[in-house]
Amino acid sequence: MINNNFFKVMVAAVMAFAVQMQAFAIDILAHRGASGEYPQSTWLAFYKALEQGSDVLEMDVVLSKDKHIIINHDKDLVRTVGIEDKIADLTLAELKQLDAGHEFTLDDGETYPFRGQGHTLMSLRELFDYFPNLRYNIEMKQDDGEIAEVLWSVISEYGYEDRVVVAAQSSHAMGHFRDASDGAVKTSATIAELVGASMAWATGWGWLYKPKFDVAQIPLSMTTKPYVRFFHKKGVTVDLWTVNEPKDIERSIDLGVDGIIGDYPDRIYSALEARGLR
Repeated sequence: MINNNFFKVMVAAVMAFAVQMQAFAIDILAHRGASGEYPQSTWLAFYKALEQGSDVLEMDVVLSKDKHIIINHDKDLVRTVGIEDKIADLTLAELKQLDAGHEFTLDDGETYPFRGQGHTLMSLRELFDYFPNLRYNIEMKQDDGEIAEVLWSVISEYGYEDRVVVAAQSSHAMGHFRDASDGAVKTSATIAELVGASMAWATGWGWLYKPKFDVAQIPLSMTTKPYVRFFHKKGVTVDLWTVNEPKDIERSIDLGVDGIIGDYPDRIYSALEARGLR
């Protein structure tokens, strides 16, 4: 579906627009691409996210049986393909045969509009090849050192150290990645680190806190202006997830955050545009 000149020309045009959008105070992070309207983490979802003005492509990754980094939120394929197989048990070639649009439905209730249209799971290398020289937010979903080592290998091979933020809920996986990359790549706080930061701030000991992370990616529901200022004073940028409703997007902007993660990049773009921020 995506390996022909027509699609490459389209991507080049959209990327030229996206590069122009990278100097703004608040970044738009496309959550698994424009996943509110298109099958998550597919080429189409990422392409549409850029078309809608996204600054950063956000994604989750797991390892396949043959150690390719596969872009998918879950370790299994229930929510995307509709089967219970785990990605770790399948090769890249086997995964490419599956229909990544099989389970997608729209909010308005339209049933499975993308089934049988050739949408497939993507490897990280494929994404870097089709959407080069952008910015990427990559979350490791496996709790082990192996994915950290492979991810660092791919990032360094492409020379994208300054284009990527790596995230992980797990301290184990993140520790391995930080050791492997030796500070060359920005990282987001793990759950344990966010808990520690929150406790320090809430108990008045925040002035002593020294973060090991560059970015705090936190839910809107737990965020206040003083909390954002706490991180900013530490040199940490703040991204909010997952923000989809117009009123929540407006509130996120008012909080003075650095990035907004959402399934509908065009909604965030419109809100920023209305305030003269685009």
